[in-house]
Amino acid sequence: MNLKILFQRNLHFGKKLIQLHHYNAILFFLLSMTGLLLFSSAFRSTFPSIRVLMKDLHIWIGVIICIPLLVYIPEMKKHVKTLSKKKNNRVNLRFILSILILLIISGFLLTFHRVTPPIVSSWALLIHDVATWIGLPYVIYHSMTRSKWFKKLEMRINKVEIKEEPMLIEDGNPIYKRRTFLRSLSGSIIVSMFLPVIARWFQPNFVSYSEKSSGLNRNQFSPIPSPNAKSVPPIGGGRKGEFRYYTITEIPKLNDENWSFTIDGLVEKKSTYKWNQFVHLERDVQVSDFHCVTGWSVYSVTWEGIPLRTLLKQAGIKKEAKYVKFYSADGVYTSTLSLDHAMIDDVMVAVLIDGEQITEKNGGPVRLIVPKMYAYKSVKWLNRIELIDYEHIGYWEKRGYSQDAWVN
Repeated sequence: MNLKILFQRNLHFGKKLIQLHHYNAILFFLLSMTGLLLFSSAFRSTFPSIRVLMKDLHIWIGVIICIPLLVYIPEMKKHVKTLSKKKNNRVNLRFILSILILLIISGFLLTFHRVTPPIVSSWALLIHDVATWIGLPYVIYHSMTRSKWFKKLEMRINKVEIKEEPMLIEDGNPIYKRRTFLRSLSGSIIVSMFLPVIARWFQPNFVSYSEKSSGLNRNQFSPIPSPNAKSVPPIGGGRKGEFRYYTITEIPKLNDENWSFTIDGLVEKKSTYKWNQFVHLERDVQVSDFHCVTGWSVYSVTWEGIPLRTLLKQAGIKKEAKYVKFYSADGVYTSTLSLDHAMIDDVMVAVLIDGEQITEKNGGPVRLIVPKMYAYKSVKWLNRIELIDYEHIGYWEKRGYSQDAWVN
């Protein structure tokens, strides 16, 4: 890459296209790096304090990458004419533009997800992901095969082929040039590098039947909660979509021996339950949608658990109490609801999902569910509720997320 051309002005048509290509390549690289960091669970757990900053940076790079595209559009017709006899170049151009436009449009919808219906955000996130996992390996392959060192390698191979004696071409003896093999090998290596990451992305979207039927990753708690008649079969018809699992720490190792659930603070009657007590509390069943602030949603989820308002009323709310603080068993995560919001009918301390135990990675054995708010309010591995007289700032709220988590 000739970096000097980035700062030159009044270039002729060919050089101007090269300049735009360089700008686009640099911005796409930065966009990819910030996107991969946001996707990385290791980054989220190691540097949680800068995740929101990284997200904002990713968005701004996405805005800036529109500039080279807008400058190119008036020149596009002329450029395509120069490629009239270069079919591969035309295909490459259309493919790159398609990926770029899909990323920009889906990214725009995800940025303004609060003013769009959840179904739009879900589709936008899926399109954004697919465009990334198809586009990124292709762009790396495209960049590598057009680099100077790769061209020199091809030239050396081409000289070797010219020196060799001609070969008879027959059906049983097809041509497969060394240059073609080199490109195929390069493409295969790049794809193999991305396969583990792509497989990880596919995993939560396409959960195997064997995993569901075997009860893999269920909590090892005894006794197992007996589902309500409305949970089996689930009155919601079974959830539509799959959860994506994010953690800021390692998943806590919980079992029926070390688990407890406490309600304390500004209450008349402080309570602590062991699992064999908690599992026998009277439960209700409800159907609701689950929305993550990152854009994905799971619809028609049948939850079974204890309405939060029931637990609070049983504990006896002191008049000084204004907020309800929730603690995770990971020892790090907290969040808060105002007392009025905590008393909303569908806020639930959930034990079962679609008639089954909530898995460890989904926050089981017990998690908070706040359907009308984004999921960072639905605390996983919930083990303590405290009533307080001040507004506590939760884990993600300290790092830039809004205290107002209402889904549009």
